[in-house]
Amino acid sequence: LDVGVDALETDQEVECVVASRTEVADGVVALELRDAAGGDLPPWTPGAHVDLLLPQGARQYSLCGDPADRSRWRLGVLREPEGRGGSIYVHDALCAGATIRVRGPRNTFHLDEAERYRFIAGGIGITPILPMVAAAQARGASWELHYGGRRRSTMAFLDELRRYGDAVQVRPED
Repeated sequence: LDVGVDALETDQEVECVVASRTEVADGVVALELRDAAGGDLPPWTPGAHVDLLLPQGARQYSLCGDPADRSRWRLGVLREPEGRGGSIYVHDALCAGATIRVRGPRNTFHLDEAERYRFIAGGIGITPILPMVAAAQARGASWELHYGGRRRSTMAFLDELRRYGDAVQVRPED
């Protein structure tokens, strides 16, 4: 993208449709959102998040897809039974075809330009790291990822990370 970071931060609201909902680990779903009117979604950079405007209030979720693909946004959402109800709503009510208002994107977790990166992620914290890893790879930077979780079955996006081989160290507690 050839725009400044500030130009990418927005409080714009977009009506989105859930194009797909996929279980990517125990207790984690990935949502693919598309503009309900069929247009392009606002641009974003690795580390960005959006607010889902839910009946329980606004809830922030990191974008974890491809920033170059303006046709869709992808989010990973962990079901948190002890939370404030937003993730339960996402898991129970947002199925393919549902519509939802989304605000953003905004980025308060920017990926700075560097020759080398060491990424560390735990559990659902992998979501903002996925596009960062892809950006580092595309830049030809040296990088490694250490990804931990309680159980391998609860660690989202492991299949996607396999393509990076030994650069990714998966460390489940079990």
